[in-house]
Amino acid sequence: MLAVACVAPFALTGSRYPDEVLAYWLFGGLVVAAAFVGAALTGGDREVDLPAWAGRVLTRARPVVFGVIVAAAATGLSLFFARFAFEKSASTPDEIAQLWQAKILMHGHLSLPVDPNREFFGLETVVDVGRWYSQFPIGGPLAMVPGALVGAPWLVNPVLLGVATLLLYWFARRAYGEMQGRAIAALFVAAPMVLILAGTWMNHVPVLCLTAAALALLVAWDGATSPTRSLWLAVAIGGVLGLIATIRPLDAVAVALAVGLFQVSVAWTRPAKWRDVPGQIGGGILGAMPLLVANHATTGSMWRFGYDVLWGAGHRMGFHADPYGNTHTLAHGLDLTTSYLGELNVFLLAWPVPAMLILIVALFAMRRLSRWDGLMLAVVGMQLAAYTAYWGEGEFLGPRFLYTAMPALVVLVARTPFVLAERFDRRMLRGTVGAIFACLAIAWLIPRLPFSVLGLAAQARSARQTLKVDIAGAVKEANAHHALVFLREPFTMRLARRLWGIGMTRSDAAQLIARSDACSILTALRRVEDDSVALDTRAARVRAAVIPLPRSREPEQQGSSAGPQVRLASRASLTPECQAELDGDRKWGGAPFGPALPLEEIGADGRIGGDVVYAADLGARNEALRARFGDRRWYRLSLHPVGRGRLRATVSPY
Repeated sequence: MLAVACVAPFALTGSRYPDEVLAYWLFGGLVVAAAFVGAALTGGDREVDLPAWAGRVLTRARPVVFGVIVAAAATGLSLFFARFAFEKSASTPDEIAQLWQAKILMHGHLSLPVDPNREFFGLETVVDVGRWYSQFPIGGPLAMVPGALVGAPWLVNPVLLGVATLLLYWFARRAYGEMQGRAIAALFVAAPMVLILAGTWMNHVPVLCLTAAALALLVAWDGATSPTRSLWLAVAIGGVLGLIATIRPLDAVAVALAVGLFQVSVAWTRPAKWRDVPGQIGGGILGAMPLLVANHATTGSMWRFGYDVLWGAGHRMGFHADPYGNTHTLAHGLDLTTSYLGELNVFLLAWPVPAMLILIVALFAMRRLSRWDGLMLAVVGMQLAAYTAYWGEGEFLGPRFLYTAMPALVVLVARTPFVLAERFDRRMLRGTVGAIFACLAIAWLIPRLPFSVLGLAAQARSARQTLKVDIAGAVKEANAHHALVFLREPFTMRLARRLWGIGMTRSDAAQLIARSDACSILTALRRVEDDSVALDTRAARVRAAVIPLPRSREPEQQGSSAGPQVRLASRASLTPECQAELDGDRKWGGAPFGPALPLEEIGADGRIGGDVVYAADLGARNEALRARFGDRRWYRLSLHPVGRGRLRATVSPY
């Protein structure tokens, strides 16, 4: 299956490997092959050859010292990427939404009252129906609270990665022995996908840390001979799995199934272990309790998530219409899975040899599949199965939906030289170790390769610059006080906000914009916003008034470099008001509101306030804020290029 997935991008019309990747593999692979042959044919007459030297270096430090070294290295390298690649800023609306929720938690609330002008302060990933809170489960924002308290949310994930590295080493040395445990931990610290994603604020990293904790507890549970110790370890395993559910529930199901299958195989031959089942279930319920309490307080039901409130049933996993109106089928799910496995070849190690090819070699070379190898394959397989059934595309610095399976993938890849040593002679082992050193040197030391480690970090650094601008610094530089600062997003995003404001769900708004003439949506919105129309009828009136896009031909397109092109049924629908909106984009557009949301100050009444208030710029609709913020000075924030793809924010009078 892995081999088919790796070959598919060459053979199918779907996601293809970039030409730069193929060139990297071709020329880098030749160097690695030469290193393999050279190492295999030399050193045989020496008392200590390359594998023996590498083993001596790995085992020189005492276990405690080695654990501290790899944990510190993981934290230090991910901190470097947090600064270099992401400038200690958010890169996605998901991170912003969770930081906003962390700020709400810091004020002693699970949610806030919905803002009376929610279209100006909304975010695609923040619920503003009934109450105001993030759509994400409560565990991710809770993990961010310590960083938010010290004003450094970017510190949290690197620290958690260091803990995860230590836990993975503890598991691997117990499951595979000291030498292999150290090799696994060392490769984990050298895996760029692990390190670079830990430089973000994404909630995948605390899940990875908890998954590593579950593995460490599982190996201890397996070796426990005392019934009491075995029971308490099972309770702890259940608690950790429950905590994963408070962050990423689907990942919790996948990890729990893999762990459960392993435990069943153990209990099958050691029936006393069945006594631990009730304790593990109890621990799982206890660990998941924060999620259940938060769901009940925000959505009204322990089993209803913010996703459901914001997007409806289409957001759930399964083969059905997604929130954007596209049908998620099994074929689409398998296509996504194939893409994820193909991306692992590029992003997991950034070596000039495809990472999955190394794993395939190890699987073919194994004389037998150990039970721990079976567990690792189960973790990977369950994660793939879970996200085959999920409609969303999880691509961000590689297949982020597989990040929870990173420990398992690294274990299997790092075992390759040991598996080959068991199957073949010493020359094969020398060649394999030589090839690994060549891969590490090329991936980490040669500059300006687009798909080496630093090349991937540079790609992340240049991407999504609009989310990395220093908004607070620009406001401070302008000496703006008692101010209202507007940030102007692209025209289609402004339409979406105004649709949210009249009570339309995120899903319905996205589908209406995708299928309708943009200027007719603006005209319909102005009519219902200006009239004293009941809120519950406004959405229906807008739907009835818009002009659908033609299906028989390509729609007209208008727009600017400030945002995506807007689609029109015909040139006739381009009204003066609509043209003025597009002209405004050319002059002031391009500044997303998202990064400003966590800068808002929350008052004692749960309302936005403070010295500076930020709002999305909705053009003429901004006058709706005059009664509320008319005593403040109004400003507009704009973005300007400053070279090398960088942007600078400036604040000017409105």
